[in-house]
Amino acid sequence: MAKKLNLKFAFTMLVALIGTLGMSSCKKELLQQGGLNPGQLVAGRIYGTWANPKDIVTPKNVPADVFGAMRLVFTTDEAGNPSKFMAQDCPVIFGNTTGTWGVSGDENKAKVTLTSVEPVNDFDVKVSSTSLILSFYMGWENTDTKETGKGNFSVTLTRQ
Repeated sequence: MAKKLNLKFAFTMLVALIGTLGMSSCKKELLQQGGLNPGQLVAGRIYGTWANPKDIVTPKNVPADVFGAMRLVFTTDEAGNPSKFMAQDCPVIFGNTTGTWGVSGDENKAKVTLTSVEPVNDFDVKVSSTSLILSFYMGWENTDTKETGKGNFSVTLTRQ
């Protein structure tokens, strides 16, 4: 009978130990997930590929096709920080180039800053799960008429 009691006690202690270890590993995982800074949280929302320009706004006398078939790719590193930026099919805005990016703000109003990208190297974004509204102020020149000016540009892209 004492042997059964010792076996039952040992089994209960083993189950309690496994339960305690399991719960403590869950707490660590939850703490790590909640430990992202605001920039990492916004970067996570922007992360991915965005394309299909629509709802285009340009200054008067600037055609909407300056955005081309814009396709933007934002990557993050393993910690969730902004990493690589790539623009395709929008040479007037980004020159079909790659660089790095940083972000500040929140998902309702964030500022993206690009490095090694021209002519636009920073812009404001508003991001949701399906759309990215990108807006910026830029000087422009119409190569046909030689007319120049400055103005606000905006485009909505969808997540791919």
